Amino acid sequence: MNRFDFTLPPNLMKWLTYPILLLCVIIWGSNFIIGKVLVDHFDPYSITVIRLIAINLFLWIFASKYFTMPKVPPRVWIVIIFSGVIGIAANQYTFFLGLVTANPVTSALILALAPIMTAIFTVFVFSERRGLKFWLGALLALSGVILSTYNGSVIVFGLGESVIILTMLTFAVFMVLIQWLAKYINAIQITLLSNTFGLLVLIPFLPAADYGRMAAAGVPMWLLLVISGIIVHGLSNMIWNREMPKVGAANASLLMNMEPFVAMVGAALVLGSTVRATEIIGAILIIAGVTLSLYRKRQKQSEKIYEQ
Repeated sequence: MNRFDFTLPPNLMKWLTYPILLLCVIIWGSNFIIGKVLVDHFDPYSITVIRLIAINLFLWIFASKYFTMPKVPPRVWIVIIFSGVIGIAANQYTFFLGLVTANPVTSALILALAPIMTAIFTVFVFSERRGLKFWLGALLALSGVILSTYNGSVIVFGLGESVIILTMLTFAVFMVLIQWLAKYINAIQITLLSNTFGLLVLIPFLPAADYGRMAAAGVPMWLLLVISGIIVHGLSNMIWNREMPKVGAANASLLMNMEPFVAMVGAALVLGSTVRATEIIGAILIIAGVTLSLYRKRQKQSEKIYEQ
């Protein structure tokens, strides 16, 4: 052995995985701030299409060598296409459409309910049982969202926040579709095909793009639009999928509860927003509710309901 060869102990390697996963969560949390900046320079449709073009190019370049066309029944192809329409096209478009008027911190808190909503959907789709602890946690998380919209006198919940609820619901549906599709195709096939069909379904609406705003946007905004899409939805997802199995889905998914706090810090530093006490308390209630509902000490593979 070369005297300069060095191998870290397995336990240390495992603990080093957490900072890497946390970095992914920070990137995803910053997407709320980046999205808020982008909707000031581009229309939501243009952002969605341009980002999906960049994401698809990135994914096909780096993952196509691992891809094989699935040989599955037509009903599976229908679900694959539907996953692209709902989980990619509708999810991305409603996200940016909502951010036009919605508070990015409130948006992050609403989307934090996605794991619980996914679990609720699996009750009806897969007949999975949920105990009292789950429903108490769901109620606690919902109360956190309601509290976060309270500004001291009234509950502030406008059209943008309502659209973000659609974003959360489409993501939850997407997670259920992935769980069903996983019985027939692998993760690479799901990722590449869903993103491809998500882009294709948006192409016919190209005349709806605001070409005037696109032309007026400067080079820095174009770079932010393209590079952020690749990093947020391409590179960070690949890193997460590679590192997450080292610590388990249950432990890794708990880190994702940090997204609202990342959005809060980003809103304060980048947008100059004032973070209200009700938003901080609401975030704590949501994290507590999600953790109470979904965390299991011995979570089986078949019980994973929120895995990036």
